[in-house]
Amino acid sequence: MGCFEKLLTFAGLKRPVVSEFRTIYVNHKPLGSSRDQPLIEEKYPSNRIITSRYTILSFPVKNLLEQFTRVANFYFLIVAVLQLVIDTPVSPATSIIPLVFVLGVTAVKQAYEDFLRHRADDRVNNTPVHVISGDSMARIKAHEIRVGDVVRVHKNESFPCDLILLASSEESGECSITTANLDGETNLKTVYSVEETKRLQTVEAVCRQLRAKISCEHPTSDLYKFKGNMLLRRQRRSEKPEKVPLSAKNMLLRGAVLRNTEFVQGVAIYTGQETKMQLNSQRGRSKKSVVEKRLDRFLLCFMVFLLVESAFCTVMKWVYVSVDAGISGAWYLPSESAQPWRVVQDFLGFVVLFNYLIPISLYVTIELQKFLGSIFFEFDLEMYFEDPETGEKFRAKANTSDLNEELGQVQYLFSDKTGTLTENRMTFRMCSINGNTYCDVDGQLWLTEEGAATHQCQQLNEVELKFFTVLALCHTVRVERQKSFDRQPQQQVFSVETAADYVYQASSPDEKAFVEAARNYGVTFHGTENGVSSVTVPDGHGGFVLQQYRVLQVLEFDSDRKCMSVILQRYTDGSYWLLTKGAETSMLEKCSHGDRDAVVKHSGDFAVEGLRVLVIACKELSPALYQQMAAQLLAANQDVANREALTVEAYRVVERDLEALGLTAIEDELQTGVRETITDLRAAGIQVWILTGDKRETAENISLSAGHFDDTMQRIRIVEQQSQAGCLAEVRRGREEISAGDGGYQQAGRRYCLVVDGQSLQFLVAENSAELKAEFLALCQLTSAVLCCRCTPLQKARVVAMVRNGVEPKPVTCAIGDGANDVSMIREAHVGVGLYGKEGRAAALNSDYAFARFQFLRKALLFHGHLYYVRLATLVQYFFYKNVAFITAELFYAFHSGFSAQSLYDTIYLTIYNMTMTSLPILLFGIFEQHVHRYRLYQEPELYITIASNRLLWWRDLLIWCALGLWHSVCCHYGVVAVLAVNDQMGINATFNYGVFEFGALVVQCVMICVTLRLVLVTYSINVPTLIGLVVTVVGFILVMSVYNIIGVNFFAFNNFLWVYFDINKQPVSWLIMLVLTAVSLTPDLLLKCLHDSRNKASMKELQVPEADMPEQTEAVAMTTTRRRLLVCQPGLKRLETGHAASGL
Repeated sequence: MGCFEKLLTFAGLKRPVVSEFRTIYVNHKPLGSSRDQPLIEEKYPSNRIITSRYTILSFPVKNLLEQFTRVANFYFLIVAVLQLVIDTPVSPATSIIPLVFVLGVTAVKQAYEDFLRHRADDRVNNTPVHVISGDSMARIKAHEIRVGDVVRVHKNESFPCDLILLASSEESGECSITTANLDGETNLKTVYSVEETKRLQTVEAVCRQLRAKISCEHPTSDLYKFKGNMLLRRQRRSEKPEKVPLSAKNMLLRGAVLRNTEFVQGVAIYTGQETKMQLNSQRGRSKKSVVEKRLDRFLLCFMVFLLVESAFCTVMKWVYVSVDAGISGAWYLPSESAQPWRVVQDFLGFVVLFNYLIPISLYVTIELQKFLGSIFFEFDLEMYFEDPETGEKFRAKANTSDLNEELGQVQYLFSDKTGTLTENRMTFRMCSINGNTYCDVDGQLWLTEEGAATHQCQQLNEVELKFFTVLALCHTVRVERQKSFDRQPQQQVFSVETAADYVYQASSPDEKAFVEAARNYGVTFHGTENGVSSVTVPDGHGGFVLQQYRVLQVLEFDSDRKCMSVILQRYTDGSYWLLTKGAETSMLEKCSHGDRDAVVKHSGDFAVEGLRVLVIACKELSPALYQQMAAQLLAANQDVANREALTVEAYRVVERDLEALGLTAIEDELQTGVRETITDLRAAGIQVWILTGDKRETAENISLSAGHFDDTMQRIRIVEQQSQAGCLAEVRRGREEISAGDGGYQQAGRRYCLVVDGQSLQFLVAENSAELKAEFLALCQLTSAVLCCRCTPLQKARVVAMVRNGVEPKPVTCAIGDGANDVSMIREAHVGVGLYGKEGRAAALNSDYAFARFQFLRKALLFHGHLYYVRLATLVQYFFYKNVAFITAELFYAFHSGFSAQSLYDTIYLTIYNMTMTSLPILLFGIFEQHVHRYRLYQEPELYITIASNRLLWWRDLLIWCALGLWHSVCCHYGVVAVLAVNDQMGINATFNYGVFEFGALVVQCVMICVTLRLVLVTYSINVPTLIGLVVTVVGFILVMSVYNIIGVNFFAFNNFLWVYFDINKQPVSWLIMLVLTAVSLTPDLLLKCLHDSRNKASMKELQVPEADMPEQTEAVAMTTTRRRLLVCQPGLKRLETGHAASGL
């Protein structure tokens, strides 16, 4: 590339030329002899990790630019500049000081946060690591690692970059890692070294024998995918280099930790900001709450009103000047003519005078209120959970504080099923083998007839043994056993007795349940070592025989195939076997042998019981077929560009003509409190959708058990549709059925629920089906609950997007899930909630809020969300109200001052009003206010409906607040005018002469008392922090004004305020004026409060319980009480509740 092209690329005018694949020379050594051709390596980023946002030099400019992207901050910057340019009516300090204060508080907060990030980066970047440099081992800092370096990592150390595993301390070349820092999963995972390099365990071997070049894909954020090849040259240079495929199972990711392995050696392929961990650290799209959107409209409206008000005063000023009577007595004013610049200057002067109508400290106060509120969310002990199995402790976590109030506005809840509503703790319950059904009774296998256990299977027959052997081998389970120190690993003796102490570690609870069930019935899996899986099976004579299989291929599960397979070679006869398990929908079409009819029949029977069903199949492969498949799979893996497509084709070739052995049925119990939570959420006006990948029968049964459906609901099903036309016909049929029912649409929500399967859903959420979407959403809004089964992760996200964008008025959606397949749905919703699941932490890491149990969602929405919203809605309206009450007096004073843009208030009041006089009480209100007792929020979820649809921030409510502010301003201003207009002097013996400073000081004190008491009136929870805030505000105001009053030097204003504050407050009449005007001003407030409280008086007497008299309530007790109340209201649920209690649900 020439210099000119490089310049164009640097300027962004030309795209840089990037090769299709990344090329890496291992240990920076050429594939051939260095004398043949000099090594020219590509330049890659260093391994320095940068999570900080600023540097010392960039912070002032960058931070200010970020803060001025906010409309309010930019507005006040413009006003401050205007005051420096024009003949301003007030000191520029009145705008500059508050603006600097707001910017400074935010800058200090962000600087401190960035300082902590710098410290964390330095700790990571300066961590000592070992790399092979030249022909020896060198100790360097982590940020000095380069792509191509061979890095050695020791036991319990974290990997400093993304590596390809070359060798480990184990002869097999394997190593164990944990990836809790990446996906939250705490179970051990196995990574495999490249077969051709696993012997290179020493520095000398790497330096002398390793000559390799890696070609791989460019960095991506997917933690579970990697494509590449290693071109490896043997010791004899005459041999052709060998191409070895690389995949994610050979990759060690930065952030993972090495466990149970003394050391590993790997080559760095991605460093620094290009590592997968860093690519996943970037946040998704920003979310904006409905309150913030409404706040932007309020600000825009007030800005328009400010401009109109300024224009009105400008016109009135020149009307006043043009009338001779207006200035006949004002001989001291020079004559003026309406020159364009003079008119503009007057207009800008009024803009400056009235600009305090916009609350400058609003954003800072909201940020502090949200941040501190999220801390209370995380410290909530009722949302704390300790796993009884692992002892792991989980507390609620707010990954963002920007959406606190959104928790109080949810109208649609989308929930996953497995692991979210259920425990994701699988228990083997039943199975079907060769047309017979079996059940598990206390760890024993019993044959069943017509659903009842008839007799125990003392000995497995050939078909049963084959079935459970497949269960014991078709998985990726690891075995943790007590190490034996008196024999070498190769001398390990496997026995049924020692197997009782095995701990099976599996990434999927299903696989763990299968292996444990097989062990209970005599087929024991002993683990996989050096690629060999060992099982003991009954020999038919009361003993056991060891069978060993070499694991040749593992065909991982994916959502398209909906199955997983392993290919094994049996040691005794060398035969090849394909073992497969998967969902019924995909497996039946792959099976051509076995009793398929029995599988279909029993699958439906098990699903009705609410059990999860998987089909088990196998096939013996001929050596030729396996060699063909292995060659095809090798070619697919070596083709980096088309690896996925070729791999799927290779899987398709081998996964067919299978023999169906039977199916398994496992139970996933409901979590505690799920039924009560869903019932209360429905009572709160939230429509619950369950999106699951399970069979329809299983999903419907779980919905019934969870309280999502009940026996009184009539089910409308849209299933097995093959076209959009068919879906549209079913949707219209459903709407007609509802409209024809008793009560019509008004009563429809109580009587109908909707069931949709994945096959039909693909048409309902398609991009080109606008009419069908609209009809479908209209149908959904007429039902109480919606169940979507057989959903893919993409369909889940599209369902959320369809409701989010298609329902009018726009609703607030919430999605909750526990697995990686729920991440897209969680990100799509307005509020994403992740549960700490047994299959990883991907959902929790990508969510806005995270906790451990579904039942905690009840408190998160009905308690925390309710209070967050009410507090913030009141805070926003109060800010506008207090500024209207404060600054409108300036407009009234303009009528007395000939519209000369003279300020009524001294500069000190304009400066500190929003900073110190009125900010602390409302901030503490936004943190601690609790307008309804929490006991009532638990008992009456219907209260949630009263705040839905952003109801407390309607324009009507804002107008009421502003009208009260206007009234208070009228009373405070004209009340003082009324007294002073008839008294040239006042005070003791009428010796005190008043002027504009005294007038303004008296008005502002009346305003401050009114706005503070107005806040007290709307406060229902007077607590210690609130009282402290009021005291600090009053005392602080007195101290500030006293100091300013005493200072003889004039810092802020054009006129001297010396001794004015003391003169005003030592006059008894001033206190009388403040007392009377406050009483008159707050009379409408008292009447409105009494009217508001009287509406709920009866219910409050019945439901509010004094804190001292209220019994100790746990979350479970509170929900049980709620459940009883709802059962009384809905007798139809009584029989269903009794049935579930009997079944242990």
